[in-house]
Amino acid sequence: MVNFVYPEELYLFVESIRSFQVRDVGSSKWLEIHEMIIKLSQQAALEVAEHREEEVKEFLISRDKLSVLINEAYCVNLWKSRVLPHLLEIDPNPQATFLIYTVLYHEAAVVALLDLCLYHPSGCESLQDSVLDLIDYCAQGVAQVIGLVSMGYHENETKVDVDEAVLTELERQKRDLIYKIGLRCVSLLSYLADNVSLFHLGAARRMLVTHDIPWLMVDVLCFRPWQRNTSKGLEKFIDEKWSGVEDVAKIIKPEAQAWFCVRQLLLSPQITDNYPLNEARCKQISKLLGMLHETLLDQLPVLIELKQYISRLTLSGNTGKKAQNLVLEDMPQIQDDLIKEVERDGGFYQVAQNQDGVFLNNNREEICALATKLSSAYGTELLCELEQHMADLELKKDETKSDDSPAADETEEKFHKCGTCQEPAKKKCASCKLIHYCSRECQLKDWPQHKDTCIGKAV
Repeated sequence: MVNFVYPEELYLFVESIRSFQVRDVGSSKWLEIHEMIIKLSQQAALEVAEHREEEVKEFLISRDKLSVLINEAYCVNLWKSRVLPHLLEIDPNPQATFLIYTVLYHEAAVVALLDLCLYHPSGCESLQDSVLDLIDYCAQGVAQVIGLVSMGYHENETKVDVDEAVLTELERQKRDLIYKIGLRCVSLLSYLADNVSLFHLGAARRMLVTHDIPWLMVDVLCFRPWQRNTSKGLEKFIDEKWSGVEDVAKIIKPEAQAWFCVRQLLLSPQITDNYPLNEARCKQISKLLGMLHETLLDQLPVLIELKQYISRLTLSGNTGKKAQNLVLEDMPQIQDDLIKEVERDGGFYQVAQNQDGVFLNNNREEICALATKLSSAYGTELLCELEQHMADLELKKDETKSDDSPAADETEEKFHKCGTCQEPAKKKCASCKLIHYCSRECQLKDWPQHKDTCIGKAV
């Protein structure tokens, strides 16, 4: 059985996770915890994909580590927006940017873990006061995605030239991760809205009054950041990458979660009491009516009630003002505490100067040693093995379906030939998807000849 974290390591990994300050980002201790978080994120995704018992999720919740993950997300977010620009002022073209990318990717791995944990009500319940910080973080993440889409960023298919400035490539990587994180934030807000009864009153008020999440979700559904038009046709953002789709009308996860979030926030009586529908809000919400067509309702029948509600709202023009109850509102603490600690350290520019030797290191030997260490931490070989394993599972499902269909014999004849032994082959190279193999052994035998063309395709 493939594992990124073995059972005997799991407790140690989860217990080792702790909160860091902005000044610690990139340090040796931070990198050790980064490796653990990456492996935990990979293991958690594997457990979900293979329908195993979700041990990573259970350990993180039981050991009260979700608030630590939120702290880590904020810490990297502050470093990315307030420290990284100063580092690039010191050296606009650093020789090696992989450590900078490692920090940026750390935030994406943390958010992926939160996404898997908060799908369950037990995860939401364990957030306690940190739910306010998470709402702020997610609202900012979704707003950033809307901003990128409004500028046409996701429609840009141009490949970055290898001779282009390093800063441009780094900016592209940063925006790609902002995009992925923002779409996960849509799911996180949906989970929080669905479990809002588990939180104190301040959480619902922060979603409805401070950030007006219903309005934000309407914008998301109008901009549709999960799809784009390309020269090859329509693509949708599925499993963290853009993929061509045959069924254009099929709903994918981020879109469904955005609809669920709107439905929960508008139809839950305990929430709507804190959300007065003035004229501007009625006009914004009515934009959804044209999107609630029969194809969508067939896939998400729970939205029928939402369509009825918006239809009544459009006809009645509910602009009545509701009395606002006096609420003693709690305030989020994580980001404020991180900023106060930075101020004690002399400010963000001082932190950047202190980290100059880490992120702008020009020692080739040290750079290579760190790159080798991080490469092993990401477990690329294990990822390839896992990808092949998942492809085998999909193949078995297809075979089962084929056996039940009358055209099974015809389908068998359409398989490709193995690139090594020329026997019928059902599997293909996971990287270039051009060469087929009948077995893992044949793929390994052909690798010395195939790797040049495969790597060329990947680049």
